[in-house]
Amino acid sequence: MRFEEDHHYIQKTLKGNMNAFGQLIQKHEKYAFTLALRILKNREEAEEATQDAFMKAYHSLKTFEGKSKFTTWLYKIVYNEALGRLRKSKNYTIQLDEVEDLASDSVDYLDGLKTLQLLERKELIQRGLDAMKPAESAVLTLFYLEEQSIKEIEEIMDLKSSHVKILLHRGRKSLLESLQKITKSELIHLL
Repeated sequence: MRFEEDHHYIQKTLKGNMNAFGQLIQKHEKYAFTLALRILKNREEAEEATQDAFMKAYHSLKTFEGKSKFTTWLYKIVYNEALGRLRKSKNYTIQLDEVEDLASDSVDYLDGLKTLQLLERKELIQRGLDAMKPAESAVLTLFYLEEQSIKEIEEIMDLKSSHVKILLHRGRKSLLESLQKITKSELIHLL
């Protein structure tokens, strides 16, 4: 499905068109969920946090001034909702989530071996991100997967630029260490 620019849906939603907000959700739900999952490390909690964040976004949409991108504003709501849930639950245990299926259109042009390699790589990266501190995992997700700039991440996470850069640096290092531990552990199990 091809989507319009965010402001198109925002204007229609503000005029009472609930279908437009539904399309806005559909456009951003995958990335919002991914961000919540990186913080909460629990699929069900992340789904609830994402739903609650979208409800908060809907009720606050009239306060969105357009000074930043809509995604920056939305991800800040998702980030705060997930962080609030994490603080309330004090649940920092690491849970490995099942790997999402590749998009059906990607299977059309990939052979079976390449698909399997992509799934294994995706699972490995997911496990590496799950083993990291929530803030580092969230920063890596925002920067690399959701292509947010450092300035946008500052706004989403209420951090200074230098702190975002430190988290990115630590996150890359932590991800590498995490991936090395996982692969080393799996290699030992194979022997």
